[in-house]
Amino acid sequence: PIAGVVIRCNAQTGQQIQPNDLLLVVEAMKMETNVTAPVGGTIKNIRVQPGDAVQIGQVVVEFD
Repeated sequence: PIAGVVIRCNAQTGQQIQPNDLLLVVEAMKMETNVTAPVGGTIKNIRVQPGDAVQIGQVVVEFD
C-alpha cells in the first residue's frame, strides 16, 4: 500500500481480469508503483482517475 497520485488507469469497468493484471500506476516520491489485481474477476467500479490523490488503505477498484 502506498499514498500518491494516480498517473495511469489500465483497467476499465466491465473488464475481465486475472490475478496480477495491471490496474493502475501510482506515483509517489517520483517513483512509479504498479497496482495489480489481487484476484481474478470482473471490474465493477473504478473509484479513481488519473490525477487523483490516493491514501493507504483506500479502495480504488471494486470487483464482482
